[in-house]
Amino acid sequence: MQPFPAKLESNSLTLRKQRNMKSINFKICLFYVACLVYMLVRPSTAYSQRVVKIGEAEISIQSPISVKKADQSDNNEIKSRYPRRYSETYFGMGSVIPVERDSRIDMHYGRINSLELGTNYFYRPAAGYAIGALVQYTYYNYKLRDAAANDVIMEGVPGEVRKEYFRTDNIGTGLINRFYFFPGKKTPFMLDIGGYVDFAFSKRYNVKTIENGDREKYKYRDGSMFNPIQAGIYGAVTVDEYSVFVRYRATNLFNPDKIAMELPEWTIGVRFILD
Repeated sequence: MQPFPAKLESNSLTLRKQRNMKSINFKICLFYVACLVYMLVRPSTAYSQRVVKIGEAEISIQSPISVKKADQSDNNEIKSRYPRRYSETYFGMGSVIPVERDSRIDMHYGRINSLELGTNYFYRPAAGYAIGALVQYTYYNYKLRDAAANDVIMEGVPGEVRKEYFRTDNIGTGLINRFYFFPGKKTPFMLDIGGYVDFAFSKRYNVKTIENGDREKYKYRDGSMFNPIQAGIYGAVTVDEYSVFVRYRATNLFNPDKIAMELPEWTIGVRFILD
């Protein structure tokens, strides 16, 4: 048997190498084409399209490369499990805490003496703390006892006194420090400590009497006797949508030069978060 010519063997090796190279090139091309198709069919990366015309054929090429401006809103807003800014609207009612002092006007206790409706605005820089401000309307109604008979507020009230009240309507604001205990829970325990200032746009001493068998009503609105500005501190404990608060009034309801006695300063009550 004649040996296989060396030249033919060399040509055969060259052909095999060429076929292998073509196979590798085909696989590489197939891989990149697959990548290209993948990027083209993705909706998030299909940005621009170019049509190339070769003879009578048209080929549409869609570029997967695009330059997008970064969304600054995602960078500015730190992702967290709690909102950085939020507000809450509340409704509350309170009762005066009885205080027995010679300098306090006698009144009826054990009843609702105040109503309030307001909104808190908070900024929460950390999971366990938030600082905020409030805007609220408050209504105070103190049912007095023997104030007219003793000429505590006004002198010479005619007739027989049936009922007597001191009432104020107020618009106020204040600052709040809110502390979150167990902030990771769905309904954390919250403690509020803050101060408030109220402006009383309506102040009156109402007296209901009986004169000669007829029922009469009197309203006294002496601006020199009733102070328009009230301020104090308060604290509240909140769980879910319910709060218990305590408020201390540090100012006088009455002008001490005109009325020597005062009403109790402490109020305790409940609040309900409405939103």
